[in-house]
Amino acid sequence: MKILKILAIALATACVGGFSPLAAAHGERAQMPQVRMRTVHWFDVTVSATKLDVNQILVVKGSFIPSDFWPTQFPSAEETAFLNIGVPGPSFVRLDSRVNGVPMIRSTSFHPELQYNFEITLKARKPGRYHIHPVINVKDTGPLIGPGLWVEIGGDQAAFTNTAKTLLGQDIDLESFGYANAVHWSILWAVVGVAWFVWWLLRVPIILPRFRRAAELGANADQMITLGDRRVALGFLVLTLSLIVGGYMYADDKWPITTALQAGKIAAPPAQRPAVPLDVRMNEARYRIPGRSFRVALTVTNRGSSPVTVGELDAGNVRFVNSSVLQVKPADADDLVASDALHVDGGPVAPGETRDIVVYADDALWETERMTTMIDSPDAIVAVMLFFYDGDGKRYPVEVGGPMIPVFG
Repeated sequence: MKILKILAIALATACVGGFSPLAAAHGERAQMPQVRMRTVHWFDVTVSATKLDVNQILVVKGSFIPSDFWPTQFPSAEETAFLNIGVPGPSFVRLDSRVNGVPMIRSTSFHPELQYNFEITLKARKPGRYHIHPVINVKDTGPLIGPGLWVEIGGDQAAFTNTAKTLLGQDIDLESFGYANAVHWSILWAVVGVAWFVWWLLRVPIILPRFRRAAELGANADQMITLGDRRVALGFLVLTLSLIVGGYMYADDKWPITTALQAGKIAAPPAQRPAVPLDVRMNEARYRIPGRSFRVALTVTNRGSSPVTVGELDAGNVRFVNSSVLQVKPADADDLVASDALHVDGGPVAPGETRDIVVYADDALWETERMTTMIDSPDAIVAVMLFFYDGDGKRYPVEVGGPMIPVFG
């Protein structure tokens, strides 16, 4: 009867897990809102294709700006960071990654308020439908996940090729190169480890009786190790050192020319962008829980030659768009774009004018993307990226941030 209950519970769990929509993508919703809002602002992230076949190339492009409101409890990307790609399993092979044209095969540093343009080149490896994210791994902080995009791979995985030419002109298959060598060494060390374990396993009594005996002898417990045990241990030591030294000499003779793994950092120059002719100060930020409405009061000074208005607000990879300024349609049902959720009170800010405006971002995405948990944080600081547009359609990204006050009624 108990077995039937266990099977029933296991079957129910499998069914629930199988139909869970959250399991289809990564766990970006599990990251705290202050992590998503106050670390890296991602924008203009695109893929070169949403459907491709095995062996075809996919390019992921976009830009990001590290936040000036980075949480003090998290190590900053100014220390050590690495541009990466987040995909479920070995569905792609990364061929190249660059930030402003500089290869990112090493770690680097990303500084607040500076813009970086990235490009990651991938090769399709395994058929399926995958959620792809750009990722920045920060030392002692972890992965900071960018917006996700769905990509579908067709074709036959058996047709996948992954070859490379070495510096000496040798063509190798990266899917199998060195595999046999790794298997042989793994088997050899496993045999040595099992032999060592079996020797002591045959030495009776073992485990609890031997533990009690060692406790009885106290400081004289070494008497339990016989001369034969010491000889066997010496033999295993000599064998281990011989395998290590012999393996090194064999590898050095067969591959005399090698390159060490690179552990140094490389500088990633920021992108050149035009000066922003705006001074923007956040006076207040409130989140009204019943209406799922985010309200931010701003003081904007326009030092440019054309009126400006807010066309988009980005928070934690969620885009809230002012439809009177921009026409943006979600790429698919999972695209985090609220195409008519941004409203501005106060009108455009004229050249030379300083004006108070109020920006409202109202949409259910605050709740479905679990951004509302920011009201439970002891560090209720928010940061958002505002995109102002002038009369010529020119865009000016500006980050604002500060304390957020929840409104419960």
